Amino acid sequence: MSLRLRFLVLALALFGAEVLVATLLSHVGFIRGSVSDLLVVPLMYCAIQAVRPMKPAPLAAGLFVFACAVEAAQYVHLADRLHFAKGSLPYVLLGNSFSFMDILMYGVGSVAVYAVDRHWLRRKARRAHGA
Repeated sequence: MSLRLRFLVLALALFGAEVLVATLLSHVGFIRGSVSDLLVVPLMYCAIQAVRPMKPAPLAAGLFVFACAVEAAQYVHLADRLHFAKGSLPYVLLGNSFSFMDILMYGVGSVAVYAVDRHWLRRKARRAHGA
């Protein structure tokens, strides 16, 4: 299986996990509040790598910074300031609840996906191609 296909499969699996967390597990506070934040950076990372391969470290770091920027937007209640309707897609995507725990989970997700990519996925791909 090619590296890009592996990333696509992982992205779809992570998306499925996020949907599961948002629907069936939404009543479980820690899972909804922390695990979903841990999975979001790996989801974006895998989706990007499936479409346009990039170097692992800059992508993981860039997505962590992006996630922190979204969290900063939540700190200043940007969704409310932009008058997004509560419950609308932009309001839900941007969010409105700042948490340092979210930043920690983004960091853990960034480090984890970087490590899995560098030390497992790419090594496995190199072996498959005889390098």
